Amino acid sequence: MLEYITLAIALLGTGLAGWQDLKTSGVEDKYPVFIGVSGILIHLINSYLTGVWSGFYHSIIIGLAFLVFGYIMYFANQWGEADVLILGALGFLIPGSLSIFAISVPFPYYAAIFLATVFIVGGIYSLLYSFVLALRTPGFLARFLETLESYSARFLNLSVILFIISILAVRYVQDNFYFLSDILLRQTFVLYLFFAAGFVLVSFSKAIDSFVFRKEVDTSDLCEGDVLAEKIETKDSSYSKKLSGKLFVGLEIKDIEFIRKTKKKVWIKEGIPFVPTFFFSVIFVWLFGNVFAFLI
Repeated sequence: MLEYITLAIALLGTGLAGWQDLKTSGVEDKYPVFIGVSGILIHLINSYLTGVWSGFYHSIIIGLAFLVFGYIMYFANQWGEADVLILGALGFLIPGSLSIFAISVPFPYYAAIFLATVFIVGGIYSLLYSFVLALRTPGFLARFLETLESYSARFLNLSVILFIISILAVRYVQDNFYFLSDILLRQTFVLYLFFAAGFVLVSFSKAIDSFVFRKEVDTSDLCEGDVLAEKIETKDSSYSKKLSGKLFVGLEIKDIEFIRKTKKKVWIKEGIPFVPTFFFSVIFVWLFGNVFAFLI
């Protein structure tokens, strides 16, 4: 019964947070607080009643580990702070696999598998979201083709290097391990396909980041939670990080008031609302289990 309550809290908290992220591009702190505090209390009470404290210790360890990892992603400008807090909260709530999950692994392997699930599910979700958004954006195809052309020289240079290495490898195998030559040729062909697909995806991500996920707005239209895509010069250290244009951190009212005094228009970022990924990831490990089983 306790595990069903735990799962319900995870789905309810991440579901509501994900929906708010989709609607407003922001998440209130009450959702990760609800998930995280519920997790700590559940494990604390359960450990006290059973006399087995490993579950509580695991909750603290994984919750803190997820927060550290999340903030690394945050300062690398890959995640927003809401993503960090939701991940940490889920670590406090579900530090190990539940018996009702379609996966059963010992501590701490579940945490690693869940992180991998977040990245794989998040990658698929982000790609689909970006693709749909690109289709709805006039002029994106032209910008995408321009980006492909701008990266074509690098692609050709790397292709030549890869081709030379492949020829040398095939010749070596034919001379020394002839029975493996057909296998190597097939793998080389697959490698070229992945390389070409990677080139297209990188060009797509560059185009969508510069053309779709950024827009110029009047400073009078700035809202709390908007993220700058350009640097605003200031000597006040209390503004420096948020006005640097490097971190994906939302503006506060005082930041907006300062910007309005210095500029009439600014560029802001409109990133992918990533929080729904955590909802989908919880559902995945619950119903399907180990994501690596689908990759083998």
